[in-house]
Amino acid sequence: MLVSWLLRHSRLPEVPVPVVDTATERAYREFTEAHLDGGPGAPVATLEPPGPLLGYLQWLATRRDVMFHGTRQGGLEELRTQRETSDASTFGDQVAVFASDDPVWAMFFAVLRRGGDWRGTRNGAMSTVEDPLRRRYYMSVNVEVAPGDEKTDGWLYVLPRDGFVGERPRWGHLYTSHWVSRQPVRALGRFAVVAADFPVPIGRHTRGETVLRTIWNARLPRQRDPA
Repeated sequence: MLVSWLLRHSRLPEVPVPVVDTATERAYREFTEAHLDGGPGAPVATLEPPGPLLGYLQWLATRRDVMFHGTRQGGLEELRTQRETSDASTFGDQVAVFASDDPVWAMFFAVLRRGGDWRGTRNGAMSTVEDPLRRRYYMSVNVEVAPGDEKTDGWLYVLPRDGFVGERPRWGHLYTSHWVSRQPVRALGRFAVVAADFPVPIGRHTRGETVLRTIWNARLPRQRDPA
């Protein structure tokens, strides 16, 4: 199909889900059962992951019905329906709790530094309905943001999936990993995120630049064959 072919040949960054060995699988499962499986009524704790944060979150995304929400705000127990910025899409401009089933995309909002020369961002996680875990990313902030000023430390919240509604696939095949809850959501737990944890390059876009141009500019350099 066309959407699958375009994504496969897009050269946009991707972050594969790691394969874990038996010992790591056991450690992840025991940690999850001890700290996140208590349900939304349990105390909301700041957690230390049993290994690299992103690797654990990617594992968690495939083993539990959870969502992820990234923010600069720490110490939250309940996420409320409110808006601090606007969005160009109808789905993204709702008054709701926004989250993703993709921890990588949610982590972007945890480390995104707003303020100073920041004017806005363009970002997305794209995959096909048939292969939703193989996501391609584009991340960009306005060109006035100086190199190194686009990221800072933040927080990643794990949320129960109940009550969330996903955005309909675009053109019937493009899965956006974009979900909303129109009711407040109590977190299951939270993780501290440092800027270095984020694995996707963050580019720059100019005022008046089309979104398609921004996505085009996010492509990785083509690797040359060895001589």
